[in-house]
Amino acid sequence: MKKYIKICAFPLASILILPLIFSIINLLGMEISKIIYTIFIIIFMLISGFILGLNIKDKGYLKGLAYGSAIAFIMFILSFILQSSHSLYNVIYYLIIIASTTLGTMFGVNKSSK
Repeated sequence: MKKYIKICAFPLASILILPLIFSIINLLGMEISKIIYTIFIIIFMLISGFILGLNIKDKGYLKGLAYGSAIAFIMFILSFILQSSHSLYNVIYYLIIIASTTLGTMFGVNKSSK
């Protein structure tokens, strides 16, 4: 159980810290586009999937799919709580999160088995 809590700490911290950093940058007068934010999320989800893949032995794609879906679901629920507008961009964003986490987990399983 402690292993999974440690694995979940990285993406949850990135979900909380990245908006804070980007908000501070926006307060300084610089604007960050959605593309840059999406690229950072892809990188963080690849890293968290890779970390998960190093800790499991097989079927990285299933664990990555479940892990990415859980993170996307949490973000979807948070968007409802915060009454964010929903669009096609959000659906694509959630699919990108799931795909990048799955890909990172597959890389992690392949790296750990060598």
